[in-house]
Amino acid sequence: MLQNIKNVLIGMTEEGIDEPSSALAYGLSMAQQSGAHATIQAASLKVVMGNTFVGTVASGLVAAHNRRLRQLAAAVAERAFGDAAAAGVSASVDTPQLSYGQMVETFVAQARVHDISLLDAETATVNADRGLIEALLFESGRPLIVVPPGCDTFKHHRVLVAWDASARAARAVNDAMDILKAAAAVELLAIGTEKELKDEVPGAELAPHLARHGVNVSVKNLTVGVDGIAGTLREQASLIGADLIVMGAFNHSRLREWVLGGVTESLLADSKVPLFMSY
Repeated sequence: MLQNIKNVLIGMTEEGIDEPSSALAYGLSMAQQSGAHATIQAASLKVVMGNTFVGTVASGLVAAHNRRLRQLAAAVAERAFGDAAAAGVSASVDTPQLSYGQMVETFVAQARVHDISLLDAETATVNADRGLIEALLFESGRPLIVVPPGCDTFKHHRVLVAWDASARAARAVNDAMDILKAAAAVELLAIGTEKELKDEVPGAELAPHLARHGVNVSVKNLTVGVDGIAGTLREQASLIGADLIVMGAFNHSRLREWVLGGVTESLLADSKVPLFMSY
C-alpha cells in the first residue's frame, strides 16, 4: 500500500485528435493500488479569436470547433468516470474549456493540491501537452509521472533511480519514497566518465539512507555510452526490466521557462518506461 499517496491528478487535453490516454489508465491503477482519490481533468483547448473584426463565417467556424471539442472532452470524461467506477476508485471529473494560458494555470494550481500528477508523454517539443509537462515540472512543486503509450498499469516492482547527487535528484528520491519502499528492488544508477567515477561511488552515501527506510537498494556506476546519459539510462532500464525511472528534471538554463536539459528532453521524447520526475 502506498500510504502517502491520497490525491492523484490525471490530466488529459482534448485537441480534436483521437488518441487514447495511457495516463488515465495508469493513474487509475495507481489510485486503486494506493486507495487514493483521482481527480480527472479532461480539458479542451479553446480557440480564441484574436481579431474582433473577423467575419461572421470565421467566427461561426471557430464556435463550432470549440463546441465539438467540448463535446469530445465530455465524452472522454464520461468514459473516464465509468472506468474509475469499474476499478472501485473514488473520482471526480472536470471538463473545462480553456485558452492555453488558462489551461496551464488551472493544471498547475490543481497539481499543487495533489500528491502527484500524471500526464501522457508527448514526443513533439512544441505543442500544448509538452507545454503542460514543462509547466507542471517547473511550477507546481509536486512530482509528475509522464506516461508513455502502452503503459496502462502502475507497476513498481523494479525501480531505476537516476542519481547525480543534485538537489533535484534528491527531491525526486524523497518524493518517490513511498514507491521505493514498496518496490521489490531499487537500483541507484550513477552515470559519468571514467575519470568522474574513478574516485567516488556517487550512490554510496544515499544507499544507507534508503536502506534505513526499508528500501531494498543496490548501487551501480556506469560510464557514459555512445548514446549519452539518456541512452545509457534507457539501456539499463531495459536490462533490469525497470517499471519506473525516478529522476530529477535536469534544466541547464537560467531562463527556466520552457527549457529542459538534454537528458530530460531526450527521455521525454523516447522512453518506454514511465518517468517519475521532480524539479
